[in-house]
Amino acid sequence: MYKSVSGAQFLDSLRAIDDSVKNIRLSSVNVGRSGREISYAFICDKTVDEATREEILKKAEEITPPAFGTVTVSIKKIVGDPELVSVEIYRYLTENYPSISIFLKPTDVITSDVGGVIKYVLRLTEDGVNYALRAGIIKKLNDYLGTRFCAEFAGGTEVKENEETLSLLSDDVYESQVQKIEHRTIRVEDEEIIDDPSMGDLAVYIEDAVSGDVTVCGTVTEITERETKNGKPFFIIHIDDTTGKTSGVYFSKKSTLQRIRAIKVGDAIIAKGTFGEYNGRKSFTYERINGCVFPKNFVKKDKFKKTAPPEYKVIFPSAATTVKVKSVFDKETALPAELTEKVYVVFDLETTGLDLMNNGITEIGAVKIKDGKISEQFTTLIKPDYPITEEITRITGINEEMVKDSPKISAVIPDFIRFIDKTTLVAHNAEFDLKFIKRFAGAEEYEVKNPVMDTIELAKYCLPSLRHYDLHTVADRFGIVFHHHRALSDAYATAEAFIELMKLKKIKDDKK
Repeated sequence: MYKSVSGAQFLDSLRAIDDSVKNIRLSSVNVGRSGREISYAFICDKTVDEATREEILKKAEEITPPAFGTVTVSIKKIVGDPELVSVEIYRYLTENYPSISIFLKPTDVITSDVGGVIKYVLRLTEDGVNYALRAGIIKKLNDYLGTRFCAEFAGGTEVKENEETLSLLSDDVYESQVQKIEHRTIRVEDEEIIDDPSMGDLAVYIEDAVSGDVTVCGTVTEITERETKNGKPFFIIHIDDTTGKTSGVYFSKKSTLQRIRAIKVGDAIIAKGTFGEYNGRKSFTYERINGCVFPKNFVKKDKFKKTAPPEYKVIFPSAATTVKVKSVFDKETALPAELTEKVYVVFDLETTGLDLMNNGITEIGAVKIKDGKISEQFTTLIKPDYPITEEITRITGINEEMVKDSPKISAVIPDFIRFIDKTTLVAHNAEFDLKFIKRFAGAEEYEVKNPVMDTIELAKYCLPSLRHYDLHTVADRFGIVFHHHRALSDAYATAEAFIELMKLKKIKDDKK
């Protein structure tokens, strides 16, 4: 017998059939051309047996008006895989919101599975974030994704940096951009492992954390437990580290639920997660949490206090070696004044990974160019506070055994600051290396404010016909042979390429 019910009541009746369909969702309802046929399309996160399918069909027939003679149901098993969700979000936005998608790349949709909930962040321009908030795009996305995947969704936005190509030939422009990367840090005590034994004890000031993946710490000022529609617990946690305050959502795992419930106001935690924008406010999504003791005598640091030290103490520079380079010029060309009148330090780093706040430096290699020639070198392996994975060893050749007796980065930084004092810095893909140097220099209260040049941008200007601008391709253009992915070798190759590029730059500038 036909009975009229709401969509929510219909789904509740289906979910009560058995555990295999407790998360079932209605994807679509389609009416046939004759107007006498109706089809219900469902999605589910588990395989549904024939008996349950028949029960679903029976309930669908009960709520379908008698005017429809034929009722059919289809049930697809679709689990909320983060990678598939990312692709679907990108497709949905490009098709429905062209004003946003014109500046959106697939890599700007960041997804992860946090405690069974698919979390996603859209990296948009500032105007895009404002538009997304006004248009309610996150809610619309959540509703849409709920018809495509059998999962819970939590979305947010964050402002991405302006991605216009920076001309690093203009030092002032580049310097104003990279200054944003500096972070001050807090070292917590007596870490209590809840989620992550490898988290470490170093956290960024909340005041300095702007966007992206970071580790923060603080005293809990409020903690509230709630449940999703499917009964999964999650927590809203507010913390204060005295430099700033933040709050966000944490989806607990079964294995850590009771320990998270034991956290109370006044306790201190250290947490990894993602800063972004939510409803126009800065928010933090917790991914992993450990307990800790906040430093009792913590005093907020000024941004920077120290100047370059007067002498070397741990790592001492040495005389440079020579690399044979095939000049692009038929005969010896006078070095441009821009190259001879300044002192440059060309440097390269090897690290344990790409994520700034969760990786360390394993090697620094740098060479100094004075009077247009490479005169000194500075190099050392470094024992990081982060593990060196097999993948990193495969890429760089550096392993735990090699660095076990090497100095810590905190001991190396003062000597490196002295080596680069009053110089212009040069690197290939300078933003990556510079942000690591700035992070660890900032932790030791040094400011890195040197002018910076990037040989990628210089090569694009001088050699516009190159198909690629990786270091190997640029070095090959000048016949430079080197062992890639070791810091000193890369620094030498970059320095030799830089000298040749500066010659080309002068010729090109003179023709203007």
